Amino acid sequence: MITWNYRVFREKNGDYVIREVFYGEDGVIIGCTTNPVELFGQTIEELRKSLIDFQEALTHPILTIADVPQPTMLHQKTMKRHTISSADVRAQLGLAPSTPTKKDIP
Repeated sequence: MITWNYRVFREKNGDYVIREVFYGEDGVIIGCTTNPVELFGQTIEELRKSLIDFQEALTHPILTIADVPQPTMLHQKTMKRHTISSADVRAQLGLAPSTPTKKDIP
């Protein structure tokens, strides 16, 4: 299962920002959000929870973008190889095709 948390990053210009960081089942970082995130909440309680989560980010080692693996073409090819068409899914489930075929038309 993929998990995530907030982490502090040091930018190339020296600024500090917070990003969401994603971890694989083995706990190793597999990616992060491209853009920094901001505090938010639809209620004061949600905003308070976000603030607590951001404060927890300060307890972890600071990262840089270089610490996060970048997607590769091999990874993209692997992901593509594991996809199947909706027509194949319908066939495997024994469902009717989404559009009539010549054999369906009298």
